[in-house]
Amino acid sequence: MTATVILFCSCATANSSRFSAADIQPGMNKQAVIARYGKPFKKSFAQMGDVLYEDFYYKETVHKDFWYEVNTILHFENGKLISLEPGAERKLFQEPVIVEKR
Repeated sequence: MTATVILFCSCATANSSRFSAADIQPGMNKQAVIARYGKPFKKSFAQMGDVLYEDFYYKETVHKDFWYEVNTILHFENGKLISLEPGAERKLFQEPVIVEKR
């Protein structure tokens, strides 16, 4: 008896930021954001009177003709999302250089 195994593999390529979708809304709490997008790679905060301001920094790679590193900053006030800021973008790989031999 012979068994045949067929494996299907695929690579998902992100061609837009996961934060550009309509499922992130002002007023979301920090726990809902972390449950949806995971822990940020960096956080910062400031306390001004009774108001706690926090920033979550997320980094992802996106492919649009080339690979880019995209940063997104989520701003919270007293634990509620108040704004989303696109951060710096960086092209990860340069176009290949074609050298002709003479």
